[in-house]
Amino acid sequence: MLRVTAPCRLHLGQLDLNGSLGRMYGGIGVALDGPRIVLRAERRDELVVEGFDTARVTDLARTFVDKAQIRAGARIVVQESITAHIGLGSGTLLSLSVGSALSALYNLKLTTEDVARMMLPGDKCDVCVGIFKSGGLVVASGVPREFDWPGAEGYVPPTIFQRPFPQDWRFIVVTPETATQSGQTRHGISIDMTPAIAPEDVGLVCRLLVMQLLPAVIEGNIDEFGQALTEMQWTIGKQFAPFQGGLYSHPSAEGIVRLLLGNGATGAGQSSWGPTVYAVVEGDDAAEHLEATVREYLAEASVRARVRCLKVRNSGATVAWEDGEHA
Repeated sequence: MLRVTAPCRLHLGQLDLNGSLGRMYGGIGVALDGPRIVLRAERRDELVVEGFDTARVTDLARTFVDKAQIRAGARIVVQESITAHIGLGSGTLLSLSVGSALSALYNLKLTTEDVARMMLPGDKCDVCVGIFKSGGLVVASGVPREFDWPGAEGYVPPTIFQRPFPQDWRFIVVTPETATQSGQTRHGISIDMTPAIAPEDVGLVCRLLVMQLLPAVIEGNIDEFGQALTEMQWTIGKQFAPFQGGLYSHPSAEGIVRLLLGNGATGAGQSSWGPTVYAVVEGDDAAEHLEATVREYLAEASVRARVRCLKVRNSGATVAWEDGEHA
């Protein structure tokens, strides 16, 4: 059987919600070594989906089969999945995983960009194409204004920066257990429903990215990285405050972020619409201490949440035949 393994991602922020230069959105993301998508596939006359996310995967597979004009089916077994609506990129990465599996299964020789054009509207590709291809830290350019409308297809934002992340940096990732319900409530809210961000805020975000965050990754300076990340997150979070009730989407998030920053994290923020929040630290000892501190805080505050200490994945998804098999 064919096996596809894809990482999740943290979304570190949008670049431009103003669009006055002719391009919208853009984004910064980092691939994590878990949770992940793992699926196996083999050719069948009919489409059969088993395991996790059967409804979503069935819809995605039908979309790909129709667009690729494949006159057959497949058996797809989803062994691991990323929970939907928690800010880890489950929908986009699952779309790329299913499309890439079927492309390889039928020897279509499609690139990741080709699959994205078939499976995703341009404003939903974001950083996930680069994450799927290469892992590490990814910056995507966003879409031209003429593609900024619901259902726009055929455009894949170029990845303008990709680099492996320092191996000893760790992310403490906290997801409140009410995540799925609140995420579904926000699922119908489009970014273009938010008022245009002020040009000076866009300028600040881009300056922080180019002059502080990216050099910090290249030089391995976690203090500079964290400082830039936190300020970018605060600047972007203001834009979404009317829709999510504040800088963060979950009521407990602000307290969690303050705790993270006050106990050794150099930077912290919310991934995408949340409610997953995260912080970055250097080294296993610091990560273990911060993880324990967060767990203790959550227990005392009676907040039910999933807490994980995760490494960055500096490689993309894998699409490979098992045990020397071939199509």
